[in-house]
Amino acid sequence: MLNGAVLIAIKQVQKDTDTDADGVFDAASESAFIAAIDDVEGATPGGVFPDTIIPLKGDSLTLFQYLARHCDIQSSIRYRAERTAICGFSAGTQPNDAGITAQAVARSRMRLLYPDILTLSLSRADGTTDSYLVDGTYLAAAWAGNRAAPTIDVATPWTRGRIFGFDELARTLDAVQQNQIAVKGITVFSQRQAIIECRHGLTTDMTNVLTKTPTVTTIADEVQRQARSTLDRFIGRKFLAGVTGEIEGQLSNTLKKLVDAQIIAAFTGVSAQVSPDDPTACEVEAAYQPVFPLLYVIVSFSLRSSL
Repeated sequence: MLNGAVLIAIKQVQKDTDTDADGVFDAASESAFIAAIDDVEGATPGGVFPDTIIPLKGDSLTLFQYLARHCDIQSSIRYRAERTAICGFSAGTQPNDAGITAQAVARSRMRLLYPDILTLSLSRADGTTDSYLVDGTYLAAAWAGNRAAPTIDVATPWTRGRIFGFDELARTLDAVQQNQIAVKGITVFSQRQAIIECRHGLTTDMTNVLTKTPTVTTIADEVQRQARSTLDRFIGRKFLAGVTGEIEGQLSNTLKKLVDAQIIAAFTGVSAQVSPDDPTACEVEAAYQPVFPLLYVIVSFSLRSSL
């Protein structure tokens, strides 16, 4: 909430039975988290489809891979419940291990954040303040709050976005180390004085600029949602000759609005036709270019003795 989210859904995960000598065991198993992921398929009980899933467990590659597949399946044309995942690592995860995990997942809907340890302060009723070490799952939750803020749209770049609520990053990496794990598909956060910000937003699929840029996926999801909403009104109508032209016009208007909202940069090739295999189906096509973040400014100087 501190980072901008106004609506969140919380799914309780079944804890393991008490097995510690002191009777305290506050962790949940990998299988319990997987069961919880299965439970959030489709819409929540209130009818809201979650945009982002953040598991508060950061030490299971199997869980990450399962969640990545879950997001792919739920975002498919069959389920139409587009979503992505933002995950943090458990405290003690070394940079190289984080990179290996990202390469093993390699999905555009899966985003892994680093570092793995942060500090935060909480005030007591008597005015005293206690400092705590927390792991990367808190970082993931904070960043998800940032992405869910009403002032942030699906095309807002991840890079240079800030998070609040923490004192500092408890693991410091130099620029070389940050680059080494970033190229493996890790979104690295850095700190400048009191400012904690996203150094470079990335997904775990580093294949090309379309797969590795987080906002490209969220833009695609938004385009699909709005297209469905726009074209739903045609379902159940008589499929007369002029309907394909109406569909082309309505979809073009929707894409124009997305251009005006700076979600997509341009579109072309909007066409609708009766399916050659099914006279009750209309096949619609369009191409669009997402709005990309500006990540690099490359300057070349020419040194001359005179101009």
